[in-house]
Amino acid sequence: MKYEVKKRCVIKGSTWNVGDIVESGKDFDEADVNGLIGIERIVPYAEPEKTEDRSIGLGEDKPRRRTRKKAD
Repeated sequence: MKYEVKKRCVIKGSTWNVGDIVESGKDFDEADVNGLIGIERIVPYAEPEKTEDRSIGLGEDKPRRRTRKKAD
């Protein structure tokens, strides 16, 4: 399982910075997971959701600038 590092820490001799993604079994042992979560060093990693382009039917035209009418 993947975890995101929330505070800079050293896990099994390797330094991990905030925002790094570590994987249990590969970067550290499964037994260390509960301890690191308990001291708030890592949290389970959630994949960021992809945003969809919901502008259906809109063209790529630039918006028109409207100018103020001159007074006569």
